[in-house]
Amino acid sequence: MRSLKRSPERGGRIGDGCSIGYRTQEGDPLEEAELGSERLPWALEVVAKRMQVGDVAEVVATGEHALADEETVADVEGLERRWRFEVATVAAGTCLDKFRLSVDERIAAADRLRERGNQMLKQGRLLRAGDYYERGSSFMDVIEAEDMGMPGGKKDAKAVANNRRIRECQKPILLNWALVLMRRKRWSEAERKCAEVILDIDSSCVKALFRRGQCQIQLGSLEDAKKDLQKARDLDASIADDVEKELVKLKRQQKALDQQDRGWAQKALKKGLADERSKPKQPTAQDEDDIDCKVKDSSKTRLMPETSAGTAGPVSHKEVLAAQEKAAAEAGVDDITYARQREAIYNQLLMGGRPE
Repeated sequence: MRSLKRSPERGGRIGDGCSIGYRTQEGDPLEEAELGSERLPWALEVVAKRMQVGDVAEVVATGEHALADEETVADVEGLERRWRFEVATVAAGTCLDKFRLSVDERIAAADRLRERGNQMLKQGRLLRAGDYYERGSSFMDVIEAEDMGMPGGKKDAKAVANNRRIRECQKPILLNWALVLMRRKRWSEAERKCAEVILDIDSSCVKALFRRGQCQIQLGSLEDAKKDLQKARDLDASIADDVEKELVKLKRQQKALDQQDRGWAQKALKKGLADERSKPKQPTAQDEDDIDCKVKDSSKTRLMPETSAGTAGPVSHKEVLAAQEKAAAEAGVDDITYARQREAIYNQLLMGGRPE
């Protein structure tokens, strides 16, 4: 939007429900439309709310913003339109103000916007659908005071009933809004909309639990996702197959995270705890065919080797370790066997004796 002319007189706010007279080219006859109707292109609707009677602006719109709801085109993404937009008249008293509407009027307005959003969702126009759901939800964020300020916490029955109706109207709007955000891969925002339903309206809403679980998988909150998905399945057994598919995704995601964690741990060990024996050994042809980690009684690499004269071996732990190291070197044992021999010796030391 680029302003071409500003009216010297500033009038009232233009908003949803206002009937305006406008031109899209200089010298064209006036056209009339209601803001929020199917006739006016989305971009002009947005710009009109920022203008006053007598203002003129150059408007350039692309994609969904260039279309009116009643229009359909094959290539929405590549669409671009330009207008010289002038707001000439505004009908008095036609703007919808949620603070002045009754509960019935606000619910009716929200329902209309939800239905329009559903139409756009079916056509794959996700941005426009999300806009309708957001606007419909805004009519529901004004609730009535229930507490009457009397002893015993007595509540206003009429206010309680009205607020219940408001929440019932809000619930499908938030669920559909979450669905649009999920299709746009806006996982954090979608998760918040589902949470609004669960925390503020219905803690046992299966759709909200299932969709929040899907979002949490994408966000890496796998334990929370598992709880939501299992709770949704417990509440409605008919979605068991859908839940199982999501749990498969969850397990795949968990496996990927575990592998990543192992990689970090290996890097930490290499930097802080590694020695020469922890370095990977290039396998030989014999290693690939067979790795034998057993130590025979007749081998020179026994944990308690005898001396050449057949006398008893070393009696101190230090001598036992030295003898094992020497015998292992002479026999050319592999690292795995060496490590297991050492482990056996250390276990004996911890138990307070020498190897038998």
